[in-house]
Parts: sequence; structure tokens; C-alpha cells
Amino acid sequence: MPGRLVGREIALTDPLLLIRAAVALIATATVVAALARRAALPDSVVLVLAGLLGATLFPEIGLAVTPGLVLGVFVPGLVFAAAYSIDWAELRPVLAPIVALAIPGVLASAVVVAFALHLGVGVPLELAFVVGAITAATDPVAVVATMRRLDVPRGLRTLVEGESLLNDGTGLVLFALAVRAVQAGVSAEEGVALFVGTIAVSAAVGVAGGLIGARLIQATNERTIQLGISLVIAYGTYQLADAIGLSGILATVIAGIALGSRMRRSVGSDALVREIEDLWDVVGFVLTSLVFLLIGFAVRLPSLLGSGAAIVVGTAAVVVGRALIVYLPAAAVRLWSRTTFLPRGWVHVIFWSGLRGAIALAAALSLPADFPQRELLQDVSFGIVLVTLLAQGTGAALVVRRALRGGDGSTALRSSGGG
Repeated sequence: MPGRLVGREIALTDPLLLIRAAVALIATATVVAALARRAALPDSVVLVLAGLLGATLFPEIGLAVTPGLVLGVFVPGLVFAAAYSIDWAELRPVLAPIVALAIPGVLASAVVVAFALHLGVGVPLELAFVVGAITAATDPVAVVATMRRLDVPRGLRTLVEGESLLNDGTGLVLFALAVRAVQAGVSAEEGVALFVGTIAVSAAVGVAGGLIGARLIQATNERTIQLGISLVIAYGTYQLADAIGLSGILATVIAGIALGSRMRRSVGSDALVREIEDLWDVVGFVLTSLVFLLIGFAVRLPSLLGSGAAIVVGTAAVVVGRALIVYLPAAAVRLWSRTTFLPRGWVHVIFWSGLRGAIALAAALSLPADFPQRELLQDVSFGIVLVTLLAQGTGAALVVRRALRGGDGSTALRSSGGG
């Protein structure tokens, strides 16, 4: 038979069957996303619910959602599509809060979750920190989609998207270090050096990839080749960085920003920039729809029930950690500065953007088979992803509308070039 049942998952060994399965998934994801938009609901929430329903009704048709599939196929395209649309001129005014959220904020979130799981349900601290690292990166797809529909200030969108893109990379670097610490042991000094060094070198690889891609695109007038080069840069930068032990996601994010920013400043390239954006809008839509549908299929509700207490504690810790890293710095800036850098309405939206998604799923799936308490750590991580997606994703429209009601934040950063 072309497809064989392995446990509860179908391993697709026939290329034709694999293609048919891919087409069926894309068709399903597209239809579900279209229905969600007609109902004015977040695509990601409805797609996850559809995946959960499919996995519940047809458990014998489980899908093998592997970390290689998520990290190697979905994530590079997703982050590049978002990064290409961000211009450096718009990013620069909000770079300070983005870096603060994406580096110390990721560390702080992981620490809060680790201590909560350790003190609350007795998970060993080093294993609890692994869960904290898995769930440190945010995935605010539902919030960003809502902001685009409501036409919120461009600076706020750039801040939320920029933070998510950068902390995807820093979160996975932290996760890799946490796993290494459990398996082989890493000193604090070595961990800090590896964390900072990996981020810095990955960013340098991304800048080089984006600038080289821009030069190659400008060297030809063939549209199909130019569009093809953007695809090569997106996936090639990821693979290169990953192959030499760096953060492929971070390198791809920086490459997308560098490529898009350089292309927008090239004389006579306006039409080409729009065509590349259109291409990546389609790629991003397909990949986003697929990944959230597959998240629903990957989560097994019966398995999560056995880890319910740990999931509740972990989810509460994620929310509390997010509040600490968002509201405390904002309050400190407001207290010590005469000028309000971030309007209060923006701060509420940034806090609510702390959903977890595809990156956390991929990290949890990639835990080694012999890792201590692997099933518990995966269940807690999957549960946190599911709860934050459904709760915060569903409430995104309400939060964004209320947070920005009355013009709060509508002119923020305009004086510094951000809005």
C-alpha cells in the first residue's frame, strides 16, 4: 500500500500520495480560512479548531507533523514573508522596545515559566526551563491580521511583527541551549557567550544574504528569475545558517528585512517590489493556513487532560511573564521620562500579542526521543499553545479596538518617523 499506518500516524511513502495529501490540506486550509474571514473570525483560531475537529473525528488519519517539516518548510517562508514587508526606516524608531522584548524579554519569560512549573507542580527546574524556552517566542498572527483589518498605526504593527520575528530566532537559540544544558551541561558563562554569539553571527549572515540577494535581483531584468532569487534567499539563508550551527530563523528574518529595505531604495524598482510582495503574500497565506491546521492535528486532547494542572500553571506563568516584560518597562519609561514613548493603548495590544504558535510546536516536537519527561514537556507546551491561541486569538479584535479607542496611540512615534 502507498500509505502505511505507523501508530496513529500515516507515513506517506508514495510521492503521488504525498502530493495528493498536500493538495487536500492546502484546499482544506484555504476553504477554512475563507470561511473564517467571511465570519470575521481570526484565521488561525478557526484553522486550529478545524484541525482539532479533524483529529478527533478521524484519529486513524493522523498526520506526521515533524519538526523538520515545520522548521524547514513552513517557518522560513512564514518569517521571510513577514520580514520582507518591514522597512528599516519604519523599524528603526521601535527597535529599542523590539530588542528588549526579543532578548531580555525572552529570557525573563522562560525564567518565570520555569519557576512556576517547578514550584507549582514539581517539574525539575532544568526541565521546566526547557518548557519556558519552548514557549518564549510569540506568534501574534491573529492580532496582526486584526490590526490590518482595522487599519491601526503602522508603527504599532511594525513593533508587534518585528518583536515576533526576532524572538522566534532568539527563543529557539535559548531552547537549544536549554536542551544542551540538560543533556551535556553548560556553564552560565558559556551559555551567555553562546546565546549572544549565535544571535550576532546569525544576524550578520542574514544581512549578507539580504544584500547579496538584492544585488543578484538587480543584475537581471527577468521577472521569473528575480522572484526565484527571493525564494532562494528565504530558504537558502535558513539552510546555510542552520548547517553551520546558527539560528536559521533569525538569519532569514534579517535577510528579509535587508532585502526588502534595499529593494525599496533602488531606483525604478517599485513595480518589482510590489510583485515580490504579492508573491510572498500568497506564500505566506498558504503556509500560515497549513501550519495552524496542522497544529490542530498535532495536539491530542486526551493526552493533554492528564497534564491539565501543569498546563494551567504554565499558561498562567506565560501570561504573567508577558505582563511583567511589557507593563513594567512601559511604566518605568513613563515614570522617568516626560515624553511617553509608547502610548498606553499600544502597550495593551503588545501584551495581548503574546500568543504562542508554530515555533513552540516545532521546538516541542524536536525534543530528542530519550529526553527526560519528554511527553510531559510536550503536553504542557502544546497546551500552552492551544490555550493562548484560542483565548487571545479570539479576543484580538476586541482588545485592539478598545485599546486604540479614542485615538490613544494613533499619533505615537510620528515625531520619530514610526507611524
